[in-house]
Amino acid sequence: MTWSFLTPESHLLLTMSVVVLLGALAVVVPTIVALRRRTSTDALVWADQVRRDPAAAWAVDRVLRGIEASCAGAGVLFPGAVRITLGHTVRIDVASPTIAPPAPWTATPDGRTWSAPMWALQAVPLVGGAPVEFATAVPVGTREDETVVVDLRRVRGIVALRGEGAARAALLVRVVEQFTAAPWAAGTTVLEVGSPVGMGTAVTVHEAIAAVTADATPGLLVVSRVPAGADGRELARLLERPGGRWACIAAAPDPLARWTIAVRRDGTHVSDELGTLQWAALGRSVPVDPAAAVDGQVPADAREQA
Repeated sequence: MTWSFLTPESHLLLTMSVVVLLGALAVVVPTIVALRRRTSTDALVWADQVRRDPAAAWAVDRVLRGIEASCAGAGVLFPGAVRITLGHTVRIDVASPTIAPPAPWTATPDGRTWSAPMWALQAVPLVGGAPVEFATAVPVGTREDETVVVDLRRVRGIVALRGEGAARAALLVRVVEQFTAAPWAAGTTVLEVGSPVGMGTAVTVHEAIAAVTADATPGLLVVSRVPAGADGRELARLLERPGGRWACIAAAPDPLARWTIAVRRDGTHVSDELGTLQWAALGRSVPVDPAAAVDGQVPADAREQA
């Protein structure tokens, strides 16, 4: 048929072509937008390609050593830190309330939080080497321009992860990786039961409990799940001891956990104790193969408990 604006058949053909084109766009455009949106919000797609800034560990180490030096210089016994927030101001949620901190710190009226400007803490003369006090401290996420560090042993109990298996594995590997490289954790033993990460020394449940009982060195115990029955209760009891030097992270939720952190695919994790933090911003020590699967990194027994 010869095209002509004067024939009704041409008008019908044009109308049908426009309808088909609009129908195709109605399907294709939302699909492309949805795929791009999923890629940008699904941190598991891209987070492993983010390299950890080598200066980040130095900055945290400098703050930890400054905390110890400020107390040592004033003859003040540091009460321990559950959480340390690093930004323009450094804030410490101390383990035991203390209303008379050394300079440059100031305390809240209840003595539960110390704070100091970062510049003032950087000016504190350092003493000695890596602070043993913080052997189980680790950055667990960021919020805006702040980094949040938790001293896991000060939790005095099991820290458990819940959520999709791949998201939990992503946070867990970032935490354990830092223990293998952080200068303040050079003397920290890392043991694993069930090999949830594969970076620590593999042990049995009974060997892990024996190490925590001996408390000979600072340590981090990583378990695919909290041991069942009496073993789990004994582990929880040991971690609650005042002055204990061991911490424990479980790759699956459990009623015995002191803290439970919900880890999400969007690169965040949420808990009552820490609020919402970005785990994806922690980065990896060495970016992994982007073609590698993101699922299946947590053992099957732990994935079933998500």
